[in-house]
Amino acid sequence: RNRTGRPPVLFEDVSPSRNAKLMENRLYNMGYFDSRVSWTLETRPKRTSVNYHVTLKNPYLFGVIHPLEDTCAAAIHINSILDETHVEKGSRYSLDVLKRERQRIDRLLKEEGFFFFNHDHILFHADSTAGERMVDIHIKLKEDTPASARKRFEIGNIYVHADYLAGTGTDGRNNGAVYTGEGFYIFDSGRMLNPETIKNAIRFRKGDIYSLQDHRRTINRLFGLGVFKFVNLRFIENSEEGDDMLDVRVLLTPMESRSVSTELKGVSKSNNFAGPGITAGFTNRNLLGGAENFRLGLNLAYESVISRQLPAASSWSAGMEAELSAPDFLLPSFLDSHRDVNMPKTTLLLGFDFMSRTDAFDISSAKIQYTYSWNQGTVNFHRFSPVIFSVFSLGRVSEDFETVFLESALLRRGLFEQFIIGSHYSYIYNSLLEGDRQNNIYFAANIDASGNTTYAAMRYLAGMDTGDKGYYSVMGQGFSQFARADLDFRYYMNISEGSRLAARLVGGAGIPYGNSDYLPFVKTFSVGGSNSVRAFHPRTVGPGSYRPEEDLQAGSAIYQTGEIRLEGSVEYRFNLTGILEGALFVDAGNIWKISEEETTPGGRFRLNSFYEQMAVGAGTGLRIDASFFLLRFDFAFPVAVPYQSGLPEPFRPFDRGWRRRNVLFNLGIGYPF
Repeated sequence: RNRTGRPPVLFEDVSPSRNAKLMENRLYNMGYFDSRVSWTLETRPKRTSVNYHVTLKNPYLFGVIHPLEDTCAAAIHINSILDETHVEKGSRYSLDVLKRERQRIDRLLKEEGFFFFNHDHILFHADSTAGERMVDIHIKLKEDTPASARKRFEIGNIYVHADYLAGTGTDGRNNGAVYTGEGFYIFDSGRMLNPETIKNAIRFRKGDIYSLQDHRRTINRLFGLGVFKFVNLRFIENSEEGDDMLDVRVLLTPMESRSVSTELKGVSKSNNFAGPGITAGFTNRNLLGGAENFRLGLNLAYESVISRQLPAASSWSAGMEAELSAPDFLLPSFLDSHRDVNMPKTTLLLGFDFMSRTDAFDISSAKIQYTYSWNQGTVNFHRFSPVIFSVFSLGRVSEDFETVFLESALLRRGLFEQFIIGSHYSYIYNSLLEGDRQNNIYFAANIDASGNTTYAAMRYLAGMDTGDKGYYSVMGQGFSQFARADLDFRYYMNISEGSRLAARLVGGAGIPYGNSDYLPFVKTFSVGGSNSVRAFHPRTVGPGSYRPEEDLQAGSAIYQTGEIRLEGSVEYRFNLTGILEGALFVDAGNIWKISEEETTPGGRFRLNSFYEQMAVGAGTGLRIDASFFLLRFDFAFPVAVPYQSGLPEPFRPFDRGWRRRNVLFNLGIGYPF
């Protein structure tokens, strides 16, 4: 009974007088110093209501903020930063504003070396005798503020214990330390890490003014190495070298550097293929002694058709991926010394995959990718891959598919014979990383460019001819040349406790040119599925108003891709009971071709009519939030179908036949966005 309801509130448990005083206190803190709150009762059989009566006068306003009269270093610095105070003359008096001002002063002082200073050391005296309902503010330091909080500290010696175990105790003057200069002493009995790797991760240097930002950046970089289980920084006054020096003790608890994992899984796909798979992985988090993370992954899977309506077929796939990452910018090094750069990383990825379908074809692919990644501040993430090399090769083709695949340039060059030599850049802004506020924004942008350097070298530098094929080739295979960009903007608003609104707008475009007539299939856009327009199956929307023929619908996903994408969603999420959440949502979107193609009539993007071709779906969802994962059940139905006008079918949710024909069930892990 207490899960869906709540016990009754008895009047004897309520104190109207106490509530009235709490209201007066809250009003006082908001500048209404002479407000009054009274109360009366309204009694009916078995029920009593309390009516509170509030008397307000005009609020008091902030007047002049007076600097400290103290002469200590902390007071002098506080006075120097009052020009940017939150206490604005003429604004309504507010205790919350004064609290934010104390936090601001504390934060700025810790950036300037006042390690032992705390916001509780600040007092604000409010003087309401200035007249005209103005309140002057006088800043003071508490009398019991310790001397260490009043002065600025510099960094002294830095002692690093790279093999620290809790409870063993440490002493920065132990023998056996490796001295690396600049006051650095590193204790690492097992010689696990290169001393320079640890030194580069620590942002402090002897003689630097203590900075809270450098403190946090040091912790992030040490954790980012991926070899330590715990990181702890301790700061101790060093009276031998000077009264204003702080020695730093860096206590690092290592984790196991090597691990092996295996995973057995079952897969069911939207194309009616299902079967088992196995993956195995080996990880070495410190391959070369400089926190280089090496990962080797192997996968093997077998699938077969599970639908009786489709002809028997099976497929098997195998793949290998090796990745080596270093906690710095390499070849060449850049930006590493910039103060805003956190957790820099350089990654080299090598991969190979092979897939064979008994009813269709064999295809193999290889990939080489060199990537820089780094965080800028807390909410900004960058990834730049100056070198991406991918090649796809078509092998065996079955008799049934031979005519279609070998005669279609779109399918052969765009889907199966790709040679990508290019670069990629990604940027992500996520305000949720700073804490869940009332309004949050997520923004991601991706930019791809491929084939431009190779094309320019062959055509303009070497003066080569395309030959009979009509395009330039490398090792006998044409390479892709294109530019592509996509954007993802999301907005989250907390409406009330337990309810929130989420909205998303996604757009993208890719243009083939020069050596390519088509975008590579892996770079095209598609719409539909559990994280897209949920009223439609994956890859079944568009392009434009295109509708595949009945005999092509089973394989229409090959054609239902485009070079332009526009998609949006709005979702209202609300708590039900316990771990259950509900949702109401509307999705809309489509893809388009840049130019009209014979295989997809109606698929070209036209500025004056694209909005009439948007696929629209609506629905409701149920989510189970188990803390470490969220299981999502979404039920959606189409509202607008691009290739027909009007509603797909009159809305009859209580009709079993209507639900069977129109409602699509989506099962997902995590929120759709």
